[in-house]
Amino acid sequence: MLSPTRLTALGASAALVIGFGWALSTGLAQTLIEKPLEELKAEVLPEKLPDKTPPPPPPELKAPPPPYVPPPDIVIQTEAPANTTAITTQSKVATAPAISSPASIGRPHSCMQDYPAISQRLGEEGTVTMKFTITPDGSVENPQVVKSSGSERLDQAALECVPGWRYKPAIQEGHPVSVSWQAQVVFKLQGAR
Repeated sequence: MLSPTRLTALGASAALVIGFGWALSTGLAQTLIEKPLEELKAEVLPEKLPDKTPPPPPPELKAPPPPYVPPPDIVIQTEAPANTTAITTQSKVATAPAISSPASIGRPHSCMQDYPAISQRLGEEGTVTMKFTITPDGSVENPQVVKSSGSERLDQAALECVPGWRYKPAIQEGHPVSVSWQAQVVFKLQGAR
């Protein structure tokens, strides 16, 4: 048995189908079908090709003029110099006794063990020129960078490494003395040329 809601929906559907059938049979659809088709006009435009003319030649460059070199000054002496008498005096200047050079001792003076890991990863290499004092006991004091390697990390590694170096001190008149000294710290990656 059909419920009243379904029965109403069925009736509405039937009425709609009957309405479409009536519209078709009376010619409503006929006028839509018979409506003349509009003409469509299409115009084909030719493709515009790029200009194939060669580019203009480069402008002529004039050679720079040769450098100007002024002529040398020429001095011609016209009179003979007057007679001069030279008096030389000799004085004795006390010279300091000779100082022997210090010699490195202990492990080789290298800072490769202190090569910064980040500098190795970045491929940084360089040579740091260091200035320092070798004391009478052979230790290193006051290290300073005289010439940078170009990398702040390598320069700092050299500053931290050099104080660990040891030297046989310089000798003057049989006694160890302090001397200023310079050395280069080379940071070069293994296998690099």
